[in-house]
This record gives sequence, structure tokens and C-alpha cells, in this order.
Amino acid sequence: MGTIWSPDLESYTGAKYLRLAQAAEDAIKSGALMANAKLPPQRLLADKLGVTVGTVTRAYALLEQRGYVQAKVGAGTFVKPSDYQAADQRVNFATCQQPFTNQTAILSDALAQLAKTPLRLTQLMQYHAEPLPEHQRKFSQWLHRRNIQQMSEQIVFTHGGQQGIFSILNGLMHAGESLLCEASCYPGIHTAAEQLGLRAHPVSLTDEGLDLTELEQKMVQFKPKVLYLTPNNQNPTCIQYSNHQREAIIALARHYQVVIIEDDVNYCLPDEWHTPMWSLDQASNEDEQCVIYLSSLSKMFCGGLRQGFMLIPSKFIGSIKKAVYSQCWMVSPLNTELACRIIENSNFMGQREQQVAARQALCIDMGKRLRLKQNWRGLNGWLQLKAPLKAHHVVTALAQKGILIRNGDDFNNHDNCIRLSIGGAHDEQLFEEQLDIIESTIRQLNQSAYSVV
Repeated sequence: MGTIWSPDLESYTGAKYLRLAQAAEDAIKSGALMANAKLPPQRLLADKLGVTVGTVTRAYALLEQRGYVQAKVGAGTFVKPSDYQAADQRVNFATCQQPFTNQTAILSDALAQLAKTPLRLTQLMQYHAEPLPEHQRKFSQWLHRRNIQQMSEQIVFTHGGQQGIFSILNGLMHAGESLLCEASCYPGIHTAAEQLGLRAHPVSLTDEGLDLTELEQKMVQFKPKVLYLTPNNQNPTCIQYSNHQREAIIALARHYQVVIIEDDVNYCLPDEWHTPMWSLDQASNEDEQCVIYLSSLSKMFCGGLRQGFMLIPSKFIGSIKKAVYSQCWMVSPLNTELACRIIENSNFMGQREQQVAARQALCIDMGKRLRLKQNWRGLNGWLQLKAPLKAHHVVTALAQKGILIRNGDDFNNHDNCIRLSIGGAHDEQLFEEQLDIIESTIRQLNQSAYSVV
């Protein structure tokens, strides 16, 4: 007899066989379908769901291709034992990453499709010092659909955003020269600057972005070559730069001949996202363009893919590509091929946007109950604690309970803040349980702190 399992396909999108495969995958990961369990006979499940036997056959075949089940001739289809069923159930609120929903399936399908094209694989395994034009075209089309205007030849690929940052600084600057960055800032910019012998000078943040008066003063004082920004979703404060800010910063950069690195790696929900500064800069004369746009699929799909990309004005392309090649002879075309197949999949975001929005709403409610000043965007939240409670007390107490969060000090911010990233849990029940622990811990520490005072 087959397992009594009848999924609700209304919770999923796409073709019916894809919905059924995703439902089975989720059931296997959650333990609803245990290792070695036999899936329902195809005709029985088809009758229950009101679909054709062919739909169930295609779903089971896809599950077998993805490595979740094994078909045994004359016996049926069984769930394969796997390490993921014994995975660590702790939630990491310190690392900014997407919740895992359909990424495994999307990547598995892309790999399976690629494996069936030996001639293409042969081409991808060869040396390609330059990006393949077809890869540039596919990324260009994807960016146009996101309302980011550019030409495909302006796209340069990297192995993640950090390599992009290092390559820009390495290609445009020399040791001893100055760059400006946000006062509370992604630590990777400081790591790259230190490695290259550059001097990084912070500029204070306001609720709209940079302090423009201070920015101009430091442009005059330090004569920087580069300004590093995260204007769409400032890391870690979740500030989004206003339109006035963006236009004013571009005007200052042109006047003082400063190149802007616009880091748009941090994920935003669709209704939070803003067309980047790169697009504003495109309205100018090409010789005046000063914005280099940097992003990746790390915070949108998964960090392990390591697919970054830059949009570069033509006058800077040569020196930055040379800097990329100084680190690696070429960016893997095989990796970029997989990335292209992923972004071409119309369902590559799955239900993650709805999931992130729901988690974000739960966190905002928690912050309100705790009466904390907070700012949320995409996968991150920035919460300011009330004295006498200190951020390092909360970080330490939660670490002892197996929950990791970030201290504002990690970003050179000393305003008694913590950063929570909400994508680490693969299970909504687990996420809510861990969130309850975070809230109760802050409450308990608040009481203890006041009692000591």
C-alpha cells in the first residue's frame, strides 16, 4: 500500500506537475514524508487530486531527477534517506540569506538540463577570458525586465559582490589614496580597502541617506577617487536613500570627479525596491557618467552560487576587467551559465517574496511590543535597544541559547543597535519559535538591567 498523502496544490504556482513535485519536496524536508516511505500509487494520487496520471508520472520523475525519491521496478516510488532530514535546526539571524524554498529544485533542474547538452558543456569547460556574449545578453534582458537600462557590453561578471568591490577599487585606485563610505557600513569595503592600502573615511548617515554637507566637506578635504554606497537598502540600518539624496550625490560626484560604487546586493521586497542611481546617471553625457552598479544573486537566490555582476561605464571597463583578471584568469562561464538558466526560470523566486513579507510583519509586531525604534527592509531589521540594556548583552544571551544575531558594533555603529536577518529558518514554525525566544530574552534582560540599576 502507498502512503496516505494528499497535498494541497493550491498553495503552489506553476504547472500541476511542478506544484505536485514541490509539495512532495516540502513534505520530505518537513518529515511529513519520512525516509523509505512509499509514495501513493500514481493512479490513486491522480484520482485524489483530480489530475491525469501523466501529471503524477512527470512529478515523480522530477523528484527522482532531483534526488528525493527512488523508483523500484514492480514495487513503487520511495523517499530516499538523506542527510537533510537530520540537519541542524538552529536559526541563524546573523547571516543575510534567502529562506530556502524552491532553490534546490530550480538549481537541480538547471543542472539536469545542462547535463543533457554535451556540446554546450564542452564549450563551457574551455578558457574564456571574456564574458560570453550570450550570457551578457541574457543578464541584460533580465535587468531590462527589472527596469534597469543598460547595454549588454557594459556587464562584467564576478564571483560574488565582494570580488566586484575589490576589483573596482583595485582597478581605479592606488595605495595611499582615499575613498569615502557610509559611517555604518558593510565591513567588506574596509577589508578590501585595507588590503589595497587605501584610506577609508566615513560619512555620517541621516534618515534620508548621507549627510550631504559633510559629504561635500570630505570630498574637498580628502579628494577621494571613490564613494561607496548602499542606497537601496543601506546595510545595516535599512535606510533607503531619497530621490533628492540620489540626485544630489550624483551632482557632487560629477563636480568633484568621484566614482560612485552603488552596491545593490541587499535584497528588497518588490514594493520596497527603488530604481537604482545607475539609471539616473544614464541620462547624462557618457563622459560624465560616474556610477558603477554592483549586484549579485547571493541575497536573491542563494549565497553559494557566487554569481555577481557589475554595470560599468565604458571609460572604466578596461581597468576594472584587468583587475578582475589579476585575481582569476576568468570568471567561470559554467557558473554564469547556471545563473542564466536560473534567472530565465519564471518561477525562480517561488513563494519567497510572500514568505519574507510575512516574516518581516511578525518581526515588526515584535518590535512594536518591545517599544523599540526599528527599521525593516527586505531580509534585515535594525533595532535600537533602550538603555540600560546593551546590545552585547542581547547578542551574548542569545548565543548561549543557540541563536546568532549581529551587534551594531560589527558595522562600526555604536548606537546600541542589533541587526536581525530573517531568512535563516527553513520552517515557519521554527522561525516563530526562535522569534519568541528573541523577544522573551530581550524582555528578561530589560528587567534584569533595570533591577541592577
